[in-house]
Amino acid sequence: MEATPGSINRKIMLRLIVPLMVLTVLNSLDRVNISFAALQMNAELGLSVELYGYAVSIFFVSYLLFQFPSAKALRILGARRWIFSLVLIWGIAATCMAFIQQIWQLHVLRFILGIAEAGFAPGVVFLCSCWVPDNYRARAIATTMLAIPVSVIIGGPLSGWLLTMASRLELSGWRWMFFLEGIPAVLLAFASLKIFAHEPVDAPWLSAEERQWLQQNLHNEAQQTRQLAATSFKDVLTDPRILCAAGVWFALIFGSYGILFWLPLIMQEMTALGTFQIGLLSALPWLGVGAGMMLVSRHSDRKQERFWHVGLAALIGSLGLLGSAYAPQALSMLLLVVAGLGLGGAQGTFWTIPTAIMSRPAAVNGVVLINLIGNISSLVNSSIIAYVRKASGSFQLPIVVLAAVLLGASLLVAIIAMLSARKK
Repeated sequence: MEATPGSINRKIMLRLIVPLMVLTVLNSLDRVNISFAALQMNAELGLSVELYGYAVSIFFVSYLLFQFPSAKALRILGARRWIFSLVLIWGIAATCMAFIQQIWQLHVLRFILGIAEAGFAPGVVFLCSCWVPDNYRARAIATTMLAIPVSVIIGGPLSGWLLTMASRLELSGWRWMFFLEGIPAVLLAFASLKIFAHEPVDAPWLSAEERQWLQQNLHNEAQQTRQLAATSFKDVLTDPRILCAAGVWFALIFGSYGILFWLPLIMQEMTALGTFQIGLLSALPWLGVGAGMMLVSRHSDRKQERFWHVGLAALIGSLGLLGSAYAPQALSMLLLVVAGLGLGGAQGTFWTIPTAIMSRPAAVNGVVLINLIGNISSLVNSSIIAYVRKASGSFQLPIVVLAAVLLGASLLVAIIAMLSARKK
């Protein structure tokens, strides 16, 4: 059978992108389910708002410190062993959260979780750049990132329900939640050894003709963009477009984690809802995020335009958040969905911009650098939100801060577009 772009892309989606999406669902769930555990865990362990914010933030300390070591491990181990190692370690750490008795144990396990997850997101983007032709890339990356809203849409109600489970074997509801949501990662770590290949040449599920077509196509794309690309890590560090892209990712992560880690507590403060209802309603903005990722990425691939799609989506996210801070309760939830639509659209298409302005040799370190700078926002987000919340006495002003940061992302995308136009 003749190799065709459509048939090859379908195989890549099924055999590479979908398994990466499943793992990313678990990755996101095990990272953020602490926000639901906090509804019970904080009282049981004696965690103040500040200590909870520290528990959230310490994950990102190790997550940032181990970005470059993880990238080096990816190159040495190859995708198959690299994915196995990361998923196994984070699965064990996430499962052990069920048995903590002291606050320091929570902090240690969150630190270990950060080490294990440090290389996963950059590695997923790098693998997509190695496997997926440019005209399908936004859709492929968005599909893996769709796992984040999926994990909240599924995980929110699931976590809320697990919190209500009757105590068995002397485990509280939040302990059952950590245990039952951590075990699948341990099991899938071993399955990953059979699923993944590092590059097209290693894929047994592609025919020789398909491997040749895919490698040639990716090579041709690299040659066509070579004159515009940063080709070394030094180029990456000195290219203002890439530094601006890091700023965009900083803002998008800041907005995303602001909603992810704090929305359940915001709703607990502002409503009289129970934990299960909070879990359900906390998932609503992530329906918008998921829809935004798929709609904007597909339209971006079809039009082969990236900057307007990311910039306008970030602006919509900013306006949605700003409106939600001052609207009545029902309208506020609707505007949070609109904010999610914009945030997801920007996140799902973002990575097509930096991967198009970096050559393959520079891509691993470049993606890690952008992800590293971007995730510094994860480290400071909880502290800023907690400080502004304490100073203002409500969560209204922290939401305005999130909106302002997303507006900054939109402006930075416009700067990248102008700088790229000058390069041509």
